[in-house]
Amino acid sequence: MLSKGCDDVDLYDVEFKNDMSVGHLAFESTQFPITGHKQTDYLVVGGGIAGMSAAYQIRNKDFLLLELSNTLGGSSSGSTFGNTPLCHGAHYDLSYPSYYGSEVLEMLETLNIIHFDQFTGSWKFVDKEFLIPKMIESQTFAYGKLRADVLPDESGKTKFIDLMSSFFGKMPMPTRLIGQDLRVLNEISFLDWLQGKVSVSRDFIEGLDYHMKDDYGAGSAQVSALAGIHYFACRPYYAKPVELFSPPEGNLYFIRKIQQNLPEESVLTSHLVKMIREKADKFEVEVVDAINKEISLVTCNKIIYAGHKHALKFIYPKDYPWFFEISYAPWVVVNIILNKTWESKAFWQNELITPDKSLLGFVDSDAQFRSKNERRVLTVYYCFKPEERQMMSLIEERKNGFIDQTVKQVEGYFNRSLKNSIEKVYIKQMGHAMPIPKPGYLFKDGNNARSNPNLVYAGVDNGRLPLLFEAIDSGIIARNLLK
Repeated sequence: MLSKGCDDVDLYDVEFKNDMSVGHLAFESTQFPITGHKQTDYLVVGGGIAGMSAAYQIRNKDFLLLELSNTLGGSSSGSTFGNTPLCHGAHYDLSYPSYYGSEVLEMLETLNIIHFDQFTGSWKFVDKEFLIPKMIESQTFAYGKLRADVLPDESGKTKFIDLMSSFFGKMPMPTRLIGQDLRVLNEISFLDWLQGKVSVSRDFIEGLDYHMKDDYGAGSAQVSALAGIHYFACRPYYAKPVELFSPPEGNLYFIRKIQQNLPEESVLTSHLVKMIREKADKFEVEVVDAINKEISLVTCNKIIYAGHKHALKFIYPKDYPWFFEISYAPWVVVNIILNKTWESKAFWQNELITPDKSLLGFVDSDAQFRSKNERRVLTVYYCFKPEERQMMSLIEERKNGFIDQTVKQVEGYFNRSLKNSIEKVYIKQMGHAMPIPKPGYLFKDGNNARSNPNLVYAGVDNGRLPLLFEAIDSGIIARNLLK
């Protein structure tokens, strides 16, 4: 995947964004001084969607939110290049049916993100400028040829769509609302469940695998049937119009809406939670300040842990065994910033099906709402297998070779050169971007087995699908468990 030919020459202005070096502070911090002590009622660990949702529930309480990265958002993070917004992770959501969870819908309505449309009976987005028109929504480039859809047209496609449509209204979000009669689908893989129900080609399965990897981090043979069916049936895609909402900064839009309602002094970035200890009926938490390289001790009554659960083996080991079997998909997101001289017809999402199975495609900002002084950005997504996590360091070592191959893949789609139009490239690495919903994963809620009733868990890696609605709901539920 990575060539060595261009690594001796800096062809591109490249900037890396990852939390690997900050994470290493946990080992280096043994030499840091303890400089202070804080007290709070609630401590929220993690500033992604789940942590921010939890903080919103306690916004009028005494709380402190600590985020490892220097920005909020987690896998929904973003930044800017001049006046141009950049998305470094999850980049869209879709309008919500009325049968979705009322708690999340109410929160999003209060934040003025959605409103209920009486005519369609669904929840739609308030900021209409960020809706993607259907005519430029997506296009697939499969092995050098363009086609309209990831799933190729063939005889089995109609039967597959009919099968998925039979589950409309039965696959709500959050997934905790799914009926008990359907939860048996969590025990078998999507591909195994499909066998004998529909007859499709190898190319069709390749398209299914693309869809599953795009949202769930693994193919149809690895994710559960419930996850696969939910992907196609959680909204009435084939019966009613579904709005596609994609601001240029991606799902950081939701983070900012929440952040506007939180006290600034209660939300701290670049702070690593190193250790949680129980002291009588309270907790003492060791926190590393990544900027000043010092340690503070935080005493609190309650903790909402919305960070990655794999880190619990260091932070709070007694609850780690419950989360031991979670597999995380590593992601790399590349923002290619083009100067204003580069023009071509734009589709919002451009799926690439190539021999490189880690490459998923790119989002083109020219199909999104953007002001005249913003540059065009091509945001390329890679998803690796869990066992390929070592690629993170390899990419940084050979960044020019990696970017050069990425640019060549995109040039093949446009059938023209991009090199002279590239101003800047950002690479965001996420070693644990999303939990893979393998058979048996869903509904395994760590809160049912937690060792201390005053420490609760939020996040999509707590037996949930890796989706924005699920993350928001997990923060709400975590707060409710502490009431």
